[in-house]
Amino acid sequence: MIKTLSTVAACCLLMSSALLVPEVASAQRDAGAKARGDLTFYARSGGSHMNAAHAHASHYHGYLGRTETISPRIVRMSGSAINHHIDHTQQHLEGLREHFEAADDKQSLAEVDAIEKHLAEAKHHHATAESKARTTPEDIASIQESVNELRVSLDKAIAAYGALLAKHDLADEPVVKPGDAKAKE
Repeated sequence: MIKTLSTVAACCLLMSSALLVPEVASAQRDAGAKARGDLTFYARSGGSHMNAAHAHASHYHGYLGRTETISPRIVRMSGSAINHHIDHTQQHLEGLREHFEAADDKQSLAEVDAIEKHLAEAKHHHATAESKARTTPEDIASIQESVNELRVSLDKAIAAYGALLAKHDLADEPVVKPGDAKAKE
């Protein structure tokens, strides 16, 4: 009975002491991040989202060049997809920033800043295109020009991102191709 009580008391003490230990700040990079390949994940996934944003913007730009009347549904869908991919790119850049801060890599941090600037410009041009589509949907040429400016900003971000990846030997990493995944048999 005493042994059981002392075991229960020890468990309670252990659990309550765990509550008193301060949490590590979420922005702090843990010791296993490099071994797990966090940099590779943030770099490759961020690039995928940026390329997807560019692809959606290009499809939207092409649509605007072919239509005489814009579809509110296509405006919403394009807006949602482009925003989604830019937002996710920015989240991946936060992961890269944490890695470079931990490594005290000021040059790479400056490159991340430049990429973030281009993404902010892209978001601005996208917001302008969305506003024009809502307020003057008949002015398709003006909407298309804003979407083109969005694409130019994304081009700049992609170029800067590619240079950053090349600097860290991530540019030539293999990309999954259709058919690479094997189904369980």
